[in-house]
Amino acid sequence: MHRVLHLVEPTRGNALSKTQHNATLVRALFRQLCAAVSHPSAAKGATLHCPADFGIVYLGTFYDGSRALAKFSYGASGCETVSLTAGGKTRTTMVIGAASAAAPKLRPDLAAVLGVPRLAIARPLTGARNAGATR
Repeated sequence: MHRVLHLVEPTRGNALSKTQHNATLVRALFRQLCAAVSHPSAAKGATLHCPADFGIVYLGTFYDGSRALAKFSYGASGCETVSLTAGGKTRTTMVIGAASAAAPKLRPDLAAVLGVPRLAIARPLTGARNAGATR
């Protein structure tokens, strides 16, 4: 018998905070989140392996003026997850199977709202670019 401890190495990545006022970008992201939770994955009882889970989670709130309309959580690495709370009800799903097919632009739309490259969504970003590179 073995006891194994898996630790995620801490990074020096910076927190990211963004307020997006472009209604077109915000609506597109909201549609993708709604589509994902409206088509929950059917992975109950299945064994899933979630490699490269860096613990990256995006939290956001959709507003109409100063009134909060909905809140979301998107676990972007490992086994992707989405949780959307609106009208006092929360719906959650893993972004696999039907949920993934229903929301194919989730990651690019989130990247557009944040103003970052699509590939930066699920990777921990550190201040050490090209660490170890020599010239």
